[in-house]
Amino acid sequence: MSAQIPQFFSDPLTAAGLTVLLAQAGAYSLYWFLGDRAHREKAMEGFERVLVSGVLFGVALILVNLSLWGLNIYLDLADVRLPHNSAIMVLNQTEGWWDYGTKVQEALRIAEGTYRSYATASAAILAAYFGAVVATGVTHWTAPISMAIMNVFAFLVAAATTVLLSSAVYAIAAALARTWTALLPLGAVLVTYERTRQLGAWLLAVSVVAPIVLAAGADVLSSAVNPLNIAALTGMVTPFFAFSFQHVDSLLMAMILLGLIGLTLGVVTYAASRLFDHAGASLSVD
Repeated sequence: MSAQIPQFFSDPLTAAGLTVLLAQAGAYSLYWFLGDRAHREKAMEGFERVLVSGVLFGVALILVNLSLWGLNIYLDLADVRLPHNSAIMVLNQTEGWWDYGTKVQEALRIAEGTYRSYATASAAILAAYFGAVVATGVTHWTAPISMAIMNVFAFLVAAATTVLLSSAVYAIAAALARTWTALLPLGAVLVTYERTRQLGAWLLAVSVVAPIVLAAGADVLSSAVNPLNIAALTGMVTPFFAFSFQHVDSLLMAMILLGLIGLTLGVVTYAASRLFDHAGASLSVD
């Protein structure tokens, strides 16, 4: 256990949780030691808030672990085999509570890289498309070819644009989600106050839902669609294009899966926010 103590203090989630909760407790301690009787009564209410914040912080961590546990059960039942270096497999390599926050950060970095690969592949399709349209539209002799490219590949451009925007947004979200180690304890504190309860509930919900959904979505997407297949579509969009629509199904599948990731993220985040909102209202000392 002695070897785990330094890891305990280096874990970003543990450090952020202790910092926020101790700051909240320290603020009310000033009321207790420096104030009069009325301030001490307010400090006692504050200490109750700290206790509630700690409980909600623990509940949030339990929900995160339950989500990961349920996801692994689904993957086993669906016989989905993920690579050893996938985001979910990295989370499964967690040795204990002292390195859980670090593993989530690593999983989110993997997920960000995965989403960026699909954004790059779809951007290559759009670049090839617009390049072909402009190149063939320079002279009036080749203008019909330009129009043909625009008409034939209009659906391809729409799908590639959707994949580009969705994957880019998720890559940014995965990067921002690494702040969950600070947002989770902050949300646990804010949810205990009437004026900030909804904000705290949303911060808790995002911190619980976003890392797991983004990591799982990246793994499912990469196991179903190879980004190299999407990038291969750039060869179709040329002035000398052939009517070969190989790998178009990969692009469409990526578009559908990215849409499902966003839908899941939105629905589950809203449900979790309502749960924490009601929990904060029930446990509030106001």
